[in-house]
Amino acid sequence: ELINAPTSAPGDATAIVKSFLPRGLDLVAVCGGDGTVSEAACGLGGSDVPIAVLSGGTSNVLARELGIPTDLASAEALLLDGVPRALRPGHADGRLFLLWAGVGIDARVMGQMNLAWKRRLGRTAIMPTAVSQLFRYEFPSLEVAIDGTVHEATYTVVSRVRHYAGHWIIAPEARPDSETLEVMIFNHRSLGKFFKLFREMKAGRAGHLANGLAYIARGRDVSIRTLDGDPVEVHVDGDCLMTTPITCRVGADTVRVLVPKPG
Repeated sequence: ELINAPTSAPGDATAIVKSFLPRGLDLVAVCGGDGTVSEAACGLGGSDVPIAVLSGGTSNVLARELGIPTDLASAEALLLDGVPRALRPGHADGRLFLLWAGVGIDARVMGQMNLAWKRRLGRTAIMPTAVSQLFRYEFPSLEVAIDGTVHEATYTVVSRVRHYAGHWIIAPEARPDSETLEVMIFNHRSLGKFFKLFREMKAGRAGHLANGLAYIARGRDVSIRTLDGDPVEVHVDGDCLMTTPITCRVGADTVRVLVPKPG
């Protein structure tokens, strides 16, 4: 039996999956973006029920990361032919994430932008908000403690995956089944260097790390707090959901996602 359960508001995907899980599910197929897939994964609560990703979002990073086709016709074939891959999600203050928990400018952009325009125009709708917020960014003083070692930052992203915002590369050695978190740390207060950071990530060659603009620190336990001013926005898998302070860890649970057969 196939049940169509559309979402209409944030949190709906989690509630829908939770409501159907006790009835017995063979599969949860999610047609949407990374945020919707993340919400559905939250609803599974450690279940072995696999998720099939039918990309319908702005960036579709999880699909790119796992080699899942982003065109619906090819992705639909995985409903029958896909094999489950177990991912180790991160948890930010208990909230599961499959991709990242980002502290700073990107979370602020996601929190300020018009979601209706994003659904209608895709990535184009993000640009006006992104540019306006970049010029307003105050470069907050962040303390990032990773397994007890303290780092200073003005922008940081805790990552489970290599990609960011589509084909961009943020953490080239990150793996979604790893037992450790990859933390990208940027600690400059120059708008020019900030623009260069995103330009290098967009180029997809990890130039932001090679030229020293940012660096990656790895660990199991990550705590981030603000040292001055107001709490800073935090996005989880692309949705602005919380503010600092936060603590991130790799969960003991797994999320199974259908991927193409090897070879």
